[in-house]
Amino acid sequence: MTAPTERLIRRIRRDFGRGADDEVIRRLTALAPDDSSERLQAALVLGSGGQWSRFEQQLRRLELDWRDVLVAGGLAGDDWPARLSAELPPGDEGGQRKAPRSGPRNGSQQPAPRRDRRNPRRAGGHR
Repeated sequence: MTAPTERLIRRIRRDFGRGADDEVIRRLTALAPDDSSERLQAALVLGSGGQWSRFEQQLRRLELDWRDVLVAGGLAGDDWPARLSAELPPGDEGGQRKAPRSGPRNGSQQPAPRRDRRNPRRAGGHR
């Protein structure tokens, strides 16, 4: 049993709806050691396209032939390391940080007004 990497977990959380993401992570963690490489786990996720039914289909495919999972996930070719890196970029822990904003987006010295959460169309909460 090997848990998915942090970058794969971020992808799972992005692709799958709330609740399903936790189940996908649980299922990947429960895979046999031979099936728990990041490449194979990522192929299961990528090949499912964020759809639970397709993820289950990928798990059934894995029982038959792991190579079919790699093909469906786009990680079967010789370029799989580059594809994996493109699909699962490192986060802030990988050394890539977002540049801080240099100031308000509207060009003034004042920050943009906050949106009233009760009425998203009204900025600032008053007129």
